[in-house]
Amino acid sequence: MPLVLPAMAALAIILFLASWNDYLWPLLVLSDREMQTAPVALGSLIGLTRVSWGGIMVGAVMTTLPFLVLFLFLQRYFIAGITAGGVKD
Repeated sequence: MPLVLPAMAALAIILFLASWNDYLWPLLVLSDREMQTAPVALGSLIGLTRVSWGGIMVGAVMTTLPFLVLFLFLQRYFIAGITAGGVKD
């Protein structure tokens, strides 16, 4: 298990990021505005004639912060998991 831990941590971060950034499926399935995911809510700030750039920037920063904090705490495992596959014997 100790040898697999960095790879599992890197995989968990990558899969969490992929599911967090999912846009199309929640856009099609969710009809209630209160249940929208962050990317769908950010997309709704773009109107036909008006774009709320300030709201989009604030939303982008707020959706990026959890990943930045997660990466800072798990940086050692993430780097070890990414570089583990590049070692040549």
